[in-house]
Amino acid sequence: MPASAPESDPRGEPLRAPARKKELVLFVGGYGSRANDGAFDDLAARFPTDQYDVRRLGDDPRFPYDTYGGVDANAQILTEEIRAVGGDYSAVNIVSHSMGGVVTDRAFASGLSAADGVRTFVALAGPHSGADYARAPAFVLPILGPVEDIVRAVGVAAARDPASDAIRDLAVAQPIRAPAGVARVDASLATDGLVNQFDARDPGVAQRLYLPATLRELIDGHGGSLVNRQIGDLVVETVRTHDVPPDRRDPFTRLVAPIIWDQETRLWRRFLVVITLAVVSIYLARCIPLCRRAIDGFGAWCGQFVRSLGR
Repeated sequence: MPASAPESDPRGEPLRAPARKKELVLFVGGYGSRANDGAFDDLAARFPTDQYDVRRLGDDPRFPYDTYGGVDANAQILTEEIRAVGGDYSAVNIVSHSMGGVVTDRAFASGLSAADGVRTFVALAGPHSGADYARAPAFVLPILGPVEDIVRAVGVAAARDPASDAIRDLAVAQPIRAPAGVARVDASLATDGLVNQFDARDPGVAQRLYLPATLRELIDGHGGSLVNRQIGDLVVETVRTHDVPPDRRDPFTRLVAPIIWDQETRLWRRFLVVITLAVVSIYLARCIPLCRRAIDGFGAWCGQFVRSLGR
């Protein structure tokens, strides 16, 4: 039989196979984060640009991500962005940090699914079952109204605003089962006390716990999950295979990491109790006539400070 001639277009030129679509890696940041804060830069650099496009929720002004806003509203924004751009890609892969995991949970609960092109969801340090550090201010501050601005000012100066719609939503968050066809895995550092072992509970989802590899990861176990090399390997392999990778942690890590996380949880919970008692003490001190004027004056100044920052 004579060899078949290569397929050609009407002009006689050989047809080329259509270019393979890239995949999208969409990062979803945590509470108080900003799209330009560079938090995901290390992870983003690990995805070849000829195979993946990397975006972050909040990059596109059409889909604004208010990390102090309500979780359900942000979940809707996430869903809208994926449905708007997902058709340009062969797959959508979501990688979240901290509160971003709860936002993604709510998006799935509201209808986001594999039918929208989502193939993987990796949650780093995600408080799927709520967060102690959200419950305390969400439940206590409304009771201690006269000193709320003092607490908020200290919180804003030290880290993040402890009073917002997002905090109230995080206080009551519950895990959501990912839809069929979406590979799910969670990862945390054992030194993460901000999102502890109880906050991160996500029944039915593989949870990989790692040991810190650098001083930064030891001190900041929460943010350190974004730069830990082994966690990065897990993220890349999950996205590449669209499946939950085998557990490649060594026996020492599997044995020691849970013990450290348990101790870290106890330590951070004690710290939270101390903070709460200090706030209650300020509230009670206000009942003393000699202290009331000073506390109220300081509270008024703190309120102005918080509002000057747009909170």
